[in-house]
Amino acid sequence: MIPPADEQRHIVTHIDQQLSLIDSLRRAILERAFRGELVPQDPADEPASVLLERIRAARAAAPTRPSRRRATMETP
Repeated sequence: MIPPADEQRHIVTHIDQQLSLIDSLRRAILERAFRGELVPQDPADEPASVLLERIRAARAAAPTRPSRRRATMETP
């Protein structure tokens, strides 16, 4: 059975409000995650910038691998 139009509008309004709240909460969680506020931070952990620099240095020091390009086949 389909509810009356007034009740349908009320349901849609309620759903819109809930989706808006969900969107706001998602945004707030992401903001806190990027600021590192979701879990306690260990002061002994190195900053991300130091870790990234260490990774870059390790990659620069690693021997380069030959390219894995396929050889093109020549047609007669």
